[in-house]
Amino acid sequence: MRMLAVLANVFLLQLSGAAVAQEDPYKSAVDSWLNGSEAVGLQGLSEAASQGNTSAQMILGQIDRDTVPGGFSDYLINHQARDQLLRAPDPDKGTVNWLLALSNPALQKHGEAIFGYRVGRQPISNAIALQTHGEIEGAEYVLWNTLNNGRFDLINSMPSENYGLSEAGFLKWIEAYMARENKAITMRAFVEESNPKRVSGLLGLKRLARLLNLNQHFSDEANQFTTVMLGRGSDLPESVDLVRLNESISRISETDKYLNIVKRYCDSCEGETVDYDCVVQALEIIGGYKTLMSIRTPVEGSIDQATFMNSNRSVEIFAQLVNNMRRHYSRGIRSSCIAANLKAKI
Repeated sequence: MRMLAVLANVFLLQLSGAAVAQEDPYKSAVDSWLNGSEAVGLQGLSEAASQGNTSAQMILGQIDRDTVPGGFSDYLINHQARDQLLRAPDPDKGTVNWLLALSNPALQKHGEAIFGYRVGRQPISNAIALQTHGEIEGAEYVLWNTLNNGRFDLINSMPSENYGLSEAGFLKWIEAYMARENKAITMRAFVEESNPKRVSGLLGLKRLARLLNLNQHFSDEANQFTTVMLGRGSDLPESVDLVRLNESISRISETDKYLNIVKRYCDSCEGETVDYDCVVQALEIIGGYKTLMSIRTPVEGSIDQATFMNSNRSVEIFAQLVNNMRRHYSRGIRSSCIAANLKAKI
């Protein structure tokens, strides 16, 4: 009996070792995509997906599905090669998005929720579906975008059973603001706040400001900050204090994961002099904080949100965004850092 127990333990160890060995290529592929070679990482994920790894399938499906992060990659520019790398083979269509061909049938609704949120005509239903399946950041983005498209009626008619969607960070910030007696918004107080969703909350409030007669409560510095976040840096007055504005952005980026991406991009050029135009013009080129918010984890259940946002890949995606959207930007480049990055891409 003792010998049988020993043999059983050896057998179990071999099985567990085989499982680790099977998982390692997937983990290596994720690590490479996040902080190493995009080509190597995506190739590894493609191989793992073909072998039935549903996490790899979901990551590739979302990269293929979203403009960001997949569509702005210099590496994914050949459409035929892109399809073969990111999509599942299909006998009738040639290839199909992995989110619609997941190996695990139990994940079908999850895949459909991630795949369908952009094309659906019912954004609140799409957001609730994402929320239900644990795609919290994606759900909040859809909700925020709905508000900023002026669909206040849809936000107001959100059903009571929304699986916590009404607790979205930017909505809680707006709710707290509306409840307080002092409505004044100064940059000094705003910088000191710890709420990581305060920028998206402020921009949501700005969208409501005319309707609720709130513009009078924004200080000049708060208006300048929102101007930058809206991607309208060229509209800043000549009298703007760029040094102070950048100090505020830098402080906020300590708790705001999106602004932290821009700061890391601009810090890569940091030398003896500080480029105060970098953050302002970078956001101007890509279209503001709204576009910045679209840089997020491909699938939250497969790659942790914080891990993705703190990775090199998020900064590289932002750099690719600036590089590609520069083609549609008519103004001259004021930032020496952006100019250097654009030159390096040529």
